[in-house]
Amino acid sequence: MPAPARHPSDGAASLLAYLTLCVVWGSTFLAIRIGIETIPPWTMIGGRCLLAGLMLTGFALLRGARLPGPKALGSAVLTGVLLFSCSQSLMAWGELRLPSGQSAVLACTVSLFTPAVSWLLGAGERPKPLAVLGLVVGFLGVAVLANPGGHGAGSHAADRWAAGAILLSSLAWAFGAAIARRVPPAESAILGSGLQLLAGCPAALACAWARGEWTHLDVHAVSGRSIFAMLYLVVMGSVVAFACFGWLVQIWSPARLSTYAFINPVVALLLGSLLVGEAFGVRDAVAALLILAAVALVMQGNRGRGFAPRARRKMPTIVCKLEVAET
Repeated sequence: MPAPARHPSDGAASLLAYLTLCVVWGSTFLAIRIGIETIPPWTMIGGRCLLAGLMLTGFALLRGARLPGPKALGSAVLTGVLLFSCSQSLMAWGELRLPSGQSAVLACTVSLFTPAVSWLLGAGERPKPLAVLGLVVGFLGVAVLANPGGHGAGSHAADRWAAGAILLSSLAWAFGAAIARRVPPAESAILGSGLQLLAGCPAALACAWARGEWTHLDVHAVSGRSIFAMLYLVVMGSVVAFACFGWLVQIWSPARLSTYAFINPVVALLLGSLLVGEAFGVRDAVAALLILAAVALVMQGNRGRGFAPRARRKMPTIVCKLEVAET
């Protein structure tokens, strides 16, 4: 009797893809931190969007993907601005003042914002009581991390502004993700991601110009490690890890795949501590546990809800990067 066929979700390749997703996306927080050492935040994000967008769009077009219609193209532009020139740029600016590990923990709040924003925009169902409890616990964790009387992220006013910027970054990502669910940017996941990145590029560079980043940018002072960090974000963060996610979203259940959201901040905290000596105290650990517990509650509260039928599940665009529970 022949052995039963092995499902691709059970193979070593899928496990390798999952581990790549966890490690690479967890390491992007440190890569951003290194990149902005000598490259201003909006300038770096604009350059990252341009390079990654050209790579993904070119690859998709070479594979025969068709350009979207006006409505989908408008969605790509709007979500690209929200996801990159707003969300990712605010994240980079926040990391000028906060350690990458703490930034990663705060970024987990995107999993708390997403269900509420999706419901408000009609792209998801009303959060269950368990998910609402998760929101309360999550923002308690944020309050602990940003407590002005502690020794963590909120020891100075500048740190509180940075924490606020990262929370706003998560909110912008949640809005962009909800809009993209209602109006997918393109039929091709890769093309949609490429168009979103390209749309985020001019907006990010316009913000860089308005903030005077180019006036103060000394090209000769840009370090090799900052350039390497930006290229790492382009190739590994925006292309390789996305390809892994795009495959896993087709063969793994949402609840199983979304567990990467627990691992990303742990990877960021470890790398920040081991490689660049970022401090991580008791207050930070308590806040991290509260926020991760909140993410777990939100995921459990939304388990099995808000996920489109298979025929319509063509959304592994780059917006899915930080979504959990319903993606």
